[in-house]
Amino acid sequence: MDERTPPGRVPDYTAAFLATTGVILFMAFLTLAAVAGFVWVLLTAAMCEAGVRLRSLRMRR
Repeated sequence: MDERTPPGRVPDYTAAFLATTGVILFMAFLTLAAVAGFVWVLLTAAMCEAGVRLRSLRMRR
């Protein structure tokens, strides 16, 4: 039989993912503000926040 060593710990890329997501969202909202106006950016950001909170509450149950 072939004895293999178990794989080690994988790198934690959570912080890099969150930073990249933040930059992408910032660019998306900035583009939306330039195209559609500032009010639509605020409404879209509020809807995104509400969606994240709702999903978080559902995942807790």
